[in-house]
Amino acid sequence: MTYGVLGFVGGNEWGKDCTFDQRLLEVSGASEVLVLPTAAAYEYPMRVIQNATNYFDDFGVTTKGLMVLSHDDANDRRNAQTIAQAKFIYLSGGSPLHLRSVLKESLCFGATS
Repeated sequence: MTYGVLGFVGGNEWGKDCTFDQRLLEVSGASEVLVLPTAAAYEYPMRVIQNATNYFDDFGVTTKGLMVLSHDDANDRRNAQTIAQAKFIYLSGGSPLHLRSVLKESLCFGATS
């Protein structure tokens, strides 16, 4: 079994000082970043995806948003399959409590391992 890279970044993602993202992309071998705006479900999640797209465009990779905003979304097999196939998954900032309640014991969380 092959395991990927896990990076805990903290808030204020996708800024000029986030030089580590280039290294994470290199190590993961990803050409696409899968962004889950789950923690920002009540804070304009589409804007989160747009911000990520604007940021990662400079790295020459594509960005795909996956709207896992509720526990039902997190138990959708298609969403879990998308996560399982991703080489680079970015969980955006927002509410850690909401993120936990959505992903806890879900298919999507299971797909990350």
